[in-house]
Amino acid sequence: MFLTYILITAAAFLIVVFVIFLKSRSGGESVDSTLKKDGMLDESSFEVFEVQLSKNEEMEVSPTRASLAAESMFAALHGLLREKPVNQEYLSFEIVSSTSDGIRFYYTCPREIIKFVESQVYAQFPGAHVKAVPDHAMRFKNTSKQFEIATIDFARPYFFPIKSFRDFEIDTMSALTSAISSVGDNEEIWYQFVVRPVADTWQKEGYDYVQKVRETGAATSGGNPFFSGFFKIVAKEFNEFASGAATGAFQYKERVDDSRSAVKSQVKLALSTEMELRAIENKLSHMGFETNVRVMATGIDHDRITNNLRSSLAVLKQYSSTANNSFVADKVSNKSHYLGMMCNRVMDEDRLLLLNSEELATFFHFPSAAIDTPNIPWVYSRKSEPPADLPTDDCVYIGETTFRDKKVRFGLKNNDDRLRHLYVIGKSGTGKSSLFESMVAQDIASGAGVGVLDPHGETIERILDRIPDNRVEDVVYFDPSDTELPVGLNLLEIDDPSNKNLMASGLVDAIKQHFDYSWGPRLEYLLNYAILTLLEVPGTNMLGITRLLEDKNYQNYILHFVKDPVVVKFWETEFKEMKGNQKLVTEAISPIQNKVNRFLASTTIRNILGQKKSTLDIWEAMNSGKILLMNLSKGKIGSDNANLLGALLVSRIQFYALQRAKIPYDDRRPFYLYVDEFQNFATGSFEEVLSESRKYKLGLYLTHQFTAQLPEELLKSVFGNVGTIMAFSLGAPDAKELANEFAPYFNAEDIISLERFQVYMKLMKDGMTSHPFSARILVPFEKDFLLEKTSNREKVIQRSREKYGVPREYVESKINKWVEAKFDKGMAIAQEYKDKESKSGGTVEIPLEKDVSGEQLI
Repeated sequence: MFLTYILITAAAFLIVVFVIFLKSRSGGESVDSTLKKDGMLDESSFEVFEVQLSKNEEMEVSPTRASLAAESMFAALHGLLREKPVNQEYLSFEIVSSTSDGIRFYYTCPREIIKFVESQVYAQFPGAHVKAVPDHAMRFKNTSKQFEIATIDFARPYFFPIKSFRDFEIDTMSALTSAISSVGDNEEIWYQFVVRPVADTWQKEGYDYVQKVRETGAATSGGNPFFSGFFKIVAKEFNEFASGAATGAFQYKERVDDSRSAVKSQVKLALSTEMELRAIENKLSHMGFETNVRVMATGIDHDRITNNLRSSLAVLKQYSSTANNSFVADKVSNKSHYLGMMCNRVMDEDRLLLLNSEELATFFHFPSAAIDTPNIPWVYSRKSEPPADLPTDDCVYIGETTFRDKKVRFGLKNNDDRLRHLYVIGKSGTGKSSLFESMVAQDIASGAGVGVLDPHGETIERILDRIPDNRVEDVVYFDPSDTELPVGLNLLEIDDPSNKNLMASGLVDAIKQHFDYSWGPRLEYLLNYAILTLLEVPGTNMLGITRLLEDKNYQNYILHFVKDPVVVKFWETEFKEMKGNQKLVTEAISPIQNKVNRFLASTTIRNILGQKKSTLDIWEAMNSGKILLMNLSKGKIGSDNANLLGALLVSRIQFYALQRAKIPYDDRRPFYLYVDEFQNFATGSFEEVLSESRKYKLGLYLTHQFTAQLPEELLKSVFGNVGTIMAFSLGAPDAKELANEFAPYFNAEDIISLERFQVYMKLMKDGMTSHPFSARILVPFEKDFLLEKTSNREKVIQRSREKYGVPREYVESKINKWVEAKFDKGMAIAQEYKDKESKSGGTVEIPLEKDVSGEQLI
């Protein structure tokens, strides 16, 4: 008997040597090249991908959900099985824990199957974020740190199963991630699962075992492990050489089926034995994968390394079953060799485990929300697929899509979509101003008419650095803090008196917005009449409002020029009665004087609004495509002044937009107005602006920080009239408010968790609002994208000052002369006759009882 074993062993040995000799002759390749031919991954042939999962999934959290998804994923990946094993690709699934990066999940695959593997990950983990990353293994190569590596093998023959995730009440990844979550500084733990699909021949030994036990009641797999392992090698080598696996994935299928269908007399088995056989049959019913399992611990302290490796291996005991199979670990002695195998993802043919898809999913799966282990980088804001046919040319670019790491640059089409307005909301520092900078820069480059109202000044400062040579003369730079050459802005200047009611309404709304906390109907009534009165007299300005209320002689002077009998009657009757009632004086007249005088008390503001003639021509800027930059820096002119001046400017732009009704629609040039922190400038009539301005080709682009800044009715108007809505990260109350706009694609938790420059949005596309999707805005002024920095900044500012600024000394002398003048009706008559004389070219006698100069000082 012993001689028989010797002869069989010798024959088998000769067969193996012969086969290996023929293999070496066939290619003349080195060991290294042979490994590569057999599927070894090298740095030039594979890529590494990190997978992060969402923590905000709304589906029910189940401890087996991720494992079930992974089982389906591995089953699909089994479709990569090739006809010839020598050409079979394999993949590596890895978990790496470090103090600096936390616990991260990766997979590595050959480049030729990247798309397929990625599609299967997304198919089973739709909320996943998959991105190509630098190979983390590079930091392990030539490392100066100490390290230990262990490999894993079965304690019993491969067809005995380990415990399945279905046997656990918690996610099987919880214990593993918890065990490696507390690594110290300069320490890392790395789990690696190198897998490749195997043809269905792998079940035969298991089915033979089951059949033998059922027939005889005795196990036959416990023979000498040397002979068992040796003959497996013989069979493998001979099979590959003799047939080249030409019979494919189903080489032994018929034989396996025959062996199972051979019904013979069976003995009655003990319950434990029957359960064991059923467990084996269950394992054999799934698709199989040849697998290497390796664990490495690195660090600078050897004792810590040993303990970390021991803990990392101990947690694998959770998969062991006394009735079936368990794992045994083997700490390798040739550590440098195995480090190279791990870094290059080499399949070790001598340490193969045969796991089915269920066991693989138990061993490795991407984390689910059921895992509470700290230091796992989650995706806290989900991504959503963008609409089809996003505008990618002839548009002002907004950002890039982020769904499944597919970056498509898109924007608002340069058609009617741009005139349907853009609303942006987000916390400070999330990217709102950056979005505006990139869009404004594109408008400037394309020659469009654009206005920017900036309450901080920083956005405009950066835009000034990128004005191209061909648009220097188009810039109208309004900086109230430039006290030496103040720009003239007479808000009571009007060309057509028939529009006085419209202009008065806008101005009253702007002032009301600023003083809303102490506003009343009688105050508004009185202010409206004061503005209407001054609008009838050419050359008046905002300084005349309080003087009209407190100076009877000035009132008589002004009323001489007023032609509207209703206005005249108000002053001669109603106002006269108000002045006689101290209560009305206190409730209506004094508040106007206090509020307006407080605003005009600032020399900076007074020198701008107190000029008789506007040098800042907003009408001309809008209709000729100018670049209107309004720098209302609160740090330079004060918050109150910036807010009221901004509201007055917005009312002026609104007024001129409505005046475009006189221009044929096709001749109206689009003008895009960007307003940062627009809640400070939104007047009561802003709802009308949103609904009507599109007709006059005024596109509004608005940002602010939180919903409580807007009145409820205005917020409803925004959501009802704005075509494109974008949300950066928000606080909890605002996220709940916006969640309704982005449901069911995103919820409040998603909005709260958005990273900087990341947005959720609904895009106006060909007149229709798209479904919500995720994107990342374009960071402004990237080298490959927008305007390059120019040296025109000082030139732009100086040219604008020369064209629109008025010397401070001249302005203040005119204002002082007006303040000191003694107005009365006689002066009005003198001025009227002087005007007639000027028009007639002759001399007109002035019927005055006393001498007046007749100089217009208004």
